[in-house]
Amino acid sequence: MTLAGAAFVALIVMLAAAFLLGALIVGGRSVRRAREARRARLARPARQLLLAIAAGDDDPAPARDRAVRPPRSSHAANLVDELVRLPDEVWLAVEPNAIALLGKVRGEAHATLVDVFERRGAAWRARSRLKRRDPVVRAQAAEVLGNLGRRDALLPLCDLLGDPDPDVRVVAARSLGRIGDVGATQPLLAALAGRRAVPAQVVATALTRLGTGAQQALLAALDDPRAAVRATAAEVLGLVGAVGATVRVESALRADPDLDVRIRAARTLGRLGTRTAMVPLLDALEPDRPGALRAEAAKALGELGAVTSAQALTVLLADPDYAVAHNAARSLLRLGSAGRAALVAAEHREHVRPRHAAGGFEPDPEVVLGAAHAREALAAADLDDRRRQPAS
Repeated sequence: MTLAGAAFVALIVMLAAAFLLGALIVGGRSVRRAREARRARLARPARQLLLAIAAGDDDPAPARDRAVRPPRSSHAANLVDELVRLPDEVWLAVEPNAIALLGKVRGEAHATLVDVFERRGAAWRARSRLKRRDPVVRAQAAEVLGNLGRRDALLPLCDLLGDPDPDVRVVAARSLGRIGDVGATQPLLAALAGRRAVPAQVVATALTRLGTGAQQALLAALDDPRAAVRATAAEVLGLVGAVGATVRVESALRADPDLDVRIRAARTLGRLGTRTAMVPLLDALEPDRPGALRAEAAKALGELGAVTSAQALTVLLADPDYAVAHNAARSLLRLGSAGRAALVAAEHREHVRPRHAAGGFEPDPEVVLGAAHAREALAAADLDDRRRQPAS
């Protein structure tokens, strides 16, 4: 065969391969669209049943928080029975919608959907899918178990905190928070560090939902050798209002070697609102402390609401660190009339304390800086007051 003939044959083969590949792509898309259309057609009546259940969500309190659960209406019971009797292929088509709805509704609607899932064996199927190769399947299974509040899934969900897929780890942490079993406290804290760490914000949210039973473990975590664990523990203690942890958090603010832990401790002391916290917060304002810590301490003093901190905050209005001075001004506003008076005085001081310089009078830079922050805070407060006024 000549070179030209070989080239022609090769061209024909390439064109045939390209045509075949194109046909496979088009055919695959057509099959997928047909499958999706069929699934949507099957799911349409069932979606109406789900929406009817969601429309009955008129009780914001979870069923487990009520001493006596009101009897389910006959209409709701009929909806449940219809969903339970759906053919498997119809339920599989509508199940993604049901899972999404389960995570959104509350009260009686949530309890009704949980009943549907339980009666259809969804919990059992979800447990069996936790070890599937597909990370999407594992994440969906973890989400179902969390929304169902299945405490018997605690251990396998804790195992998923170390899953190779980061999305699966996040879903597992959120599901543990929804279940609310304090047995998840230590695994969640341990998931903060290591090669497969879960984002601190996700873990903090989950720990917050565990309730007061997790406080002892959180206090013990303030002594953990890993800074990420100590920082999150300090944050969550403030979010759950653990007033009894004040002394331990004050110690973390004074002595922890990690800056992020000290910043979280300062924030928590502001949230807890105990007067004993004022002394360590004032100490954190010293000029030799890191700027981020001083800014957080200035903000925490405003949340603390101690009028006696007004003088220290007024001095900070002229601080060269913008965040420190800005937070000090906003904190003075939160101190009420005494703080507002200090801001007004700082604003006026710019005009009454000139300093003589060659060629005329020049205001003191520190006074000008303090007046600027005071003016900004007062203007913001004035805007807030105007927004609160009813429209005439």
